[in-house]
Amino acid sequence: MNRLKPLPLIISELLQFFTASGSGTSADIARRTGINQSQIHRNLFGKPKRVTETHRRLCKYAKIPIEVEAADPRSSDILMRALASIWDGSDAHARRLARLLFAHNQAGMGK
Repeated sequence: MNRLKPLPLIISELLQFFTASGSGTSADIARRTGINQSQIHRNLFGKPKRVTETHRRLCKYAKIPIEVEAADPRSSDILMRALASIWDGSDAHARRLARLLFAHNQAGMGK
């Protein structure tokens, strides 16, 4: 299963690609890619909150994969031992543990 790379990583990789190829400004990138300069600026130099179609088009142009293969959590002995030691075996408890993990991730505590 694949998942999107984090947006800051996508932007960083795109900026590195375009800077290394001599196109460090939004106007330069727009000329090379045919994408509107204001979209380039907003999506690379602004504060985008999510991956947009512009990011996807730029990644395609730069041949930068936008997705990474997600790790299989079952491959982590540490994670599986931790879950086994606290999970009571019920679906209700599994849902509560999942909500806790999602909240932890959304709070940015997993980074």
